[in-house]
Amino acid sequence: GEAVFETILLKHGIAQFWPAHMARLSAACRAFGLPQAYDDRQLKQAVLALLDANRAAPRQIIRITVTGGAGGRGLVPPQGTPPNWLVQLSLAAEPPEALRLHLSTIEKTPNSPANGHKTTGYLDNIMARRQALDAGADEAIMRNPQGRLCGTAAGTLFVQSGKHLITPPVSEGALPGIVRGALLQQKRCAGLELSEGLVDIDLLHRADALFVSNSVMEVVPACMAESGAVEAGQKKQGHALCEALPQFSDF
Repeated sequence: GEAVFETILLKHGIAQFWPAHMARLSAACRAFGLPQAYDDRQLKQAVLALLDANRAAPRQIIRITVTGGAGGRGLVPPQGTPPNWLVQLSLAAEPPEALRLHLSTIEKTPNSPANGHKTTGYLDNIMARRQALDAGADEAIMRNPQGRLCGTAAGTLFVQSGKHLITPPVSEGALPGIVRGALLQQKRCAGLELSEGLVDIDLLHRADALFVSNSVMEVVPACMAESGAVEAGQKKQGHALCEALPQFSDF
């Protein structure tokens, strides 16, 4: 579990939000004392080498994982060991038209040292996703110890109330998602005012619409699994939110 990672979407070979992903990976390495053996140029070269060695596809995923290295037995090795840096290329499926959500009983801990970073300690998220699948849903909403919502097992939760689109802050246990940050930076898009805010169960049930974002799906409309299907208007709004994201033409 001593590892951090980033998952980056490639569209026709163009890495989406590369600087933001590298900044978040660097912050995670500093937080956990993992030496940063490679700079931005070297990581780009590794990605380009993988792309050259594999058949091009419209949508691909680059995952960069940094582990604690071969430290032997024990929690902390007696002397520093070099980390392992792994770069993996995979095909990316098309985003789903909509997601059905399930409210998980598994809590996230906002005061954990891992909060705010993408670490491989994903057992809570995995178990929450399994709960959702067992309940006939696609994705799980996770809560913090105060019972407020902090996000989904693999993404950011946005709750629409009127003309406001609200997402939980990092202090509540939310991950500082890359797409989440890009949308919040705009403050207003697709006719909605975007902001951070506390999201409780009551607001969830009163919501006019739900959306889930992450770096691979971007923005997908969602609904609670027990409430029925996502309507066409919400799908159109989800598409508009995707269209509002920055467009990249260079690596």
